[in-house]
Amino acid sequence: MGASRGVIAVFGGGGFIGSHLCQRLIDQGKSVVAVDIDSEKIANLLSEDSFTFHEADITDEENDELCREVIKEADVVFDLIAYANPQQYVDKPLEVVELNLFENLKIVDLCEETDTRLIQFSTCEVYGLLGNRDDIVFSEDSSNLILGPIEDQRWIYSCAKQLLERMVHAHGQENQLQYTIIRPFNFIGPQMDYLVESPDEGTPRVFASFMSALLFDHPMYLVNGGTNRRTFTYIEDAIDAIMLILRNEGGQFDREIVNVGHPNNEVTIEEFANRMRTIYAELSPDGTLPELRTISGEEFYGEGYDDSERRIPDTDKLQSAGWEPRYSLEDLLTESIQYYIDQFESELDVQP
Repeated sequence: MGASRGVIAVFGGGGFIGSHLCQRLIDQGKSVVAVDIDSEKIANLLSEDSFTFHEADITDEENDELCREVIKEADVVFDLIAYANPQQYVDKPLEVVELNLFENLKIVDLCEETDTRLIQFSTCEVYGLLGNRDDIVFSEDSSNLILGPIEDQRWIYSCAKQLLERMVHAHGQENQLQYTIIRPFNFIGPQMDYLVESPDEGTPRVFASFMSALLFDHPMYLVNGGTNRRTFTYIEDAIDAIMLILRNEGGQFDREIVNVGHPNNEVTIEEFANRMRTIYAELSPDGTLPELRTISGEEFYGEGYDDSERRIPDTDKLQSAGWEPRYSLEDLLTESIQYYIDQFESELDVQP
């Protein structure tokens, strides 16, 4: 590693995970430089003396020098930039690969060139269809990565992220890049994705999709009956884990891949929807609930959609470093739903 520069760079700092990460870093007295195409979710940080924001699109070549300077001045680079929505994988696969692989490789190359530690965000989707087998607990270092056929376009995101991981690993082997790769497992919480007043406006990920339906009274769609199972992690637990990885005491996360998820918060998507409905009915002023409607994956996402049945993380690496998740499924849903109810009511109060 080069000399200490005292700065942490967060590419994708204006997104869901990035906004929470930047807030925690600032709260802990760090100097942060964030790069993203939008600052709405970090508007409260813009006036902080220790926070610098660059509104920039890394796909624009005019910003190449900016990226170089940001990375050159940083001790650690977090790379969170990605398309991360199943609808995008089906609708614009070439853009997904361009951003999630090739544009991210520019950041990897610059970290190697400037001797800067990289914390690269990947995805639990690299495990692919492994959860359809008996070995449903995913180990970072021993589980196989199994994808569907080429015509199932949904796996192009997983494939791009997996190749990015392999390139980061290769840079570590051949060029001594110091890195840690994080594989998130369904982070949930305030400022996640976007809400839609109508299904015609888009298809956010599952929590935001269901939250939109609850607030705006359109159907909660259970894709393929909602039988697939997922584990959900509250964003505060996730940030706790990320900060532990950042501290990297004793170099325990050097050149490691780390699952970040809550293995005990597994639930079917149908049960997830019903738990959200129960909690919403208790918290909402009117408590009215939309209909639940089953829909095929092809009808909801388009041709080329596929999915795995289960995804459970092995979290031994984090737990051996002292991390334990604090939020149960009930807790994280209550916290997240209350946030969106409060936000929705606040917006209604200011409308003429």
